[in-house]
Amino acid sequence: MCRSVILILFCLLLGFTSNAQKKYSVKSKRAIKNYELASEAYRHMDNSEALKYLEGAIEQSPDFIEAWLFKADVLHETGKTKLEIEAYQKAIEIDANFFENVHFNLANAYLKIGEYQKALTKYEYFLSLSNGSGRNQKLAKFRRESCLFAIKSIANPVNFKPVNLGESVNSEFDEYWPSITADEELLVFTRLLFEKKEGAEVKINQQEDFYVSHQSDTAWMQAKPLSVIINTEKNEGAQSITADGKYMYFTACDRTDGYGRCDIYYSVRKGENWSVPINVGKPINSKDWEAQPSISADGRELYFVSNRKSGKGKMDIWHSKLIETLADGKQRWTQPVNLSINTEDNEMSPFIHAGNQYLVFSSDGMIGMGAYDLFKTIKNKDGEWSEPENLGYPINTFTDEIGLVINAKGDKAYFSSDRLKGKGKDIFSFDMPSFLQPPSASWLKGKVLDAKSKKPVFASVLLIDLSTKDTISSIKLDGGDGSFLLCLPSGREYTFSAEATDYLFYSKHFEMLNDQEKSNPQQLAIFLDRIEKGKEIVLRNVFFNVDSWDILPKSEIELNRLFTLLQTYPKLKIEIAGHTDTTGTKEYNLNLSNNRAKEICQYLILKGIDTARLTYKGYGASQPIASNQTEEGRALNRRTEFKIIENQ
Repeated sequence: MCRSVILILFCLLLGFTSNAQKKYSVKSKRAIKNYELASEAYRHMDNSEALKYLEGAIEQSPDFIEAWLFKADVLHETGKTKLEIEAYQKAIEIDANFFENVHFNLANAYLKIGEYQKALTKYEYFLSLSNGSGRNQKLAKFRRESCLFAIKSIANPVNFKPVNLGESVNSEFDEYWPSITADEELLVFTRLLFEKKEGAEVKINQQEDFYVSHQSDTAWMQAKPLSVIINTEKNEGAQSITADGKYMYFTACDRTDGYGRCDIYYSVRKGENWSVPINVGKPINSKDWEAQPSISADGRELYFVSNRKSGKGKMDIWHSKLIETLADGKQRWTQPVNLSINTEDNEMSPFIHAGNQYLVFSSDGMIGMGAYDLFKTIKNKDGEWSEPENLGYPINTFTDEIGLVINAKGDKAYFSSDRLKGKGKDIFSFDMPSFLQPPSASWLKGKVLDAKSKKPVFASVLLIDLSTKDTISSIKLDGGDGSFLLCLPSGREYTFSAEATDYLFYSKHFEMLNDQEKSNPQQLAIFLDRIEKGKEIVLRNVFFNVDSWDILPKSEIELNRLFTLLQTYPKLKIEIAGHTDTTGTKEYNLNLSNNRAKEICQYLILKGIDTARLTYKGYGASQPIASNQTEEGRALNRRTEFKIIENQ
């Protein structure tokens, strides 16, 4: 209860105005004097002095109910909940009917420390006193349901065994807001540093900075400050990184280039260096408060928290999509959309999982354990979010749970907690219960290099869903070591490509149709050949019906890629070659492979490629690239290739 509300309630409770005679339940002038001195101290925001005078008033008149109620509310404001409960109990003992809301306030205090049965009893009693529809009645009904939920949840706990990340990450300071790359080799977190300065008064200077730790084998290495370019004398916090750890979005407040009090910024990593942070700008940032960003694995979607007036509640979660990144590094984003899961209260700390379908967030506006609880919601094929589900006890408790991230595979979560007494907030991990896990997302990691020089290539890597033709990831390798990392959400079939100017493209096919079974990480070393006579590549994403040369629709992405190459380089002449495994007779395989190669030529001709630039040939099973003794080998041998036969 805020200070101004408490003062107003006391004015109503005691039935006085500045010009009216005050009436109290006691007659002791010394007790009343102490009470009024307490009121004066409270108005000057001196809680300790107010409590001292209230103790004096109660000592003079132990049944001074107004003093007990006032004391309870001051204790509430100072966070001394158990003493607050004792004060409310004493007021009820003196006169249970003096102030109806005392039962509601006591129930709230019980709820705050997780005394759910006592809170439930008090809420029900308070509701029995009146059938009104006031704000407290509404809140009492809502919190009664939370008590019932909490009691049931405690009786049916989820499997939860948090593990402290250790002294290399955690320190004497508070660590919180972890964010991890898809391969879990890089951890970035916020650390709250403080410095005590002795003087007439002890002054504590606090500052939030980013720290980073790398994982070696199974241990986290000693955390270090992230970057002097990003860490400043002001506060930076609540960061989120892309799957490859190359983009970081974070919150910074009171900056000269800010639009409001707190804005969202981003920085780009090249090697071990980070760029000067850039304000994301409008329409993400506004004159209101924007913070707690969560960037999707591929960096193309952003979730964040704002209290802008067009929202549903106090703090809401919003969503925007990246339109483009301009030459100067600045980004353009779509107009943010308010998520359907928002309530009239607060939704905070969104986290979008690597599969881009599973969102975790905190809310104090939904039935839960009493404070901010963690919830999950899943996006369906139509883009609608499911009814949020509480993550359960003891992941959620009577204290605030804000901020949780889950690894790409979906089986481990990272969060911050002060559950180790005397250590402040530390970062922990725990195994996600199977029924709460998001759909798994594997990851693909590699480098794109020149086949001859072995030096990095300024390439673009692209991951596309073969069935929907949606672009899942699009990354430009514009410097550094040519490395990339992107996520492969399960339940899909993908075409992957790497392309660069004056090079032949590279393509690969990934089938991730099962959730956990196909989620093993992939690593690739991609060597791109320059466009030269005699060079050839396999078209790994061209598919035919079984025993047929009918091209399947999902081949269009790869064939259009080949068409674009021929359009871009009009002097190229190529041969399309068809190959089979050893299943079937020699004549059958030669005929099948020849017709498949011919069909691809026909596709390109219909798209506008001159027939003089195309030849085709079927080689049957005469040129295997793998053993025909295994299904995997036979699958590799069933392929279509093209070779450059002229480039002039």
